[in-house]
Amino acid sequence: MCKHSEENDTNCLGIFDEKVKLFPQKGLKVPQIGWNNISSLKSGLFEGVSDGIYMYFVHSYFVEECDNAIAKTDYVIPYSSAIQKNNFSAVQFHPEKSGEVGQKILENFIKGY
Repeated sequence: MCKHSEENDTNCLGIFDEKVKLFPQKGLKVPQIGWNNISSLKSGLFEGVSDGIYMYFVHSYFVEECDNAIAKTDYVIPYSSAIQKNNFSAVQFHPEKSGEVGQKILENFIKGY
């Protein structure tokens, strides 16, 4: 849904005017696999979800912090772990692998938050 991805130097849909970047290989385990927290929650998508809760991630690419961020995460560098614009939402983590909290986020999404 972003404008461009460094993965295969791909032009994308452009719903979000953001670029998807590869995590720096220096000093980081890439891909990031495991639990990390999300914070600065700003959307009804996260109604009933505590700030700082842990979610499950598996990824090598990220979107920098931006105005459309509705959640942030830090993996040596801070980045947008969820973005939203109009009726489009995207999350970097895997709600389906994140237990009850992930289920709550999916329920919020289905209800149209």
